[in-house]
Amino acid sequence: MKESGALVSPPRVWYQKKRNILRIVLLLLCLVELAIVGVKYDGHVRQFLWIGIAGYCTALIFFSYIFTYVVLRYGKRQSVTRRADLLLAIFIFFLSLFPIIMLGRVTADIVQGPVVKTVNVVEIWDPRRGGDRVRTEDGKEYELGYKQIVIESGGTYRIEALEYSGMILAAEKQN
Repeated sequence: MKESGALVSPPRVWYQKKRNILRIVLLLLCLVELAIVGVKYDGHVRQFLWIGIAGYCTALIFFSYIFTYVVLRYGKRQSVTRRADLLLAIFIFFLSLFPIIMLGRVTADIVQGPVVKTVNVVEIWDPRRGGDRVRTEDGKEYELGYKQIVIESGGTYRIEALEYSGMILAAEKQN
């Protein structure tokens, strides 16, 4: 097909666009990780890893749609609103770094598996302040995976935890 002497290529189908290829790769990565967790782990470990993988992959796909919308809108605006669109695109980019980092932590937990170790609890956060968190003597912070896990400040516990995600899956008091 020719228009005014130039060749015009037909528009690309949806799966050949770069942004959609990246979304497909992210979705395939998510499905592969879910399958590996399903084969390798069982019970409560599988549950927490699946929640982490699915949640962070969903957040990344959601941010990719917003980022694409803002970038495509950027060229169609006046100079004043272009700056606002550029700042919004930069903000969304930095906002999407959190799910990328957290997805990396979940992936590291998949590779390593749950760790069993003995810790001394220094401080327990009040659940009304935003979650059940525990600080140990070595300076690490963990979140309690279940409300049924009972930990007291100053005690020594043998815990099963996802090290990189900072999640305690089980705790047993040591004498």
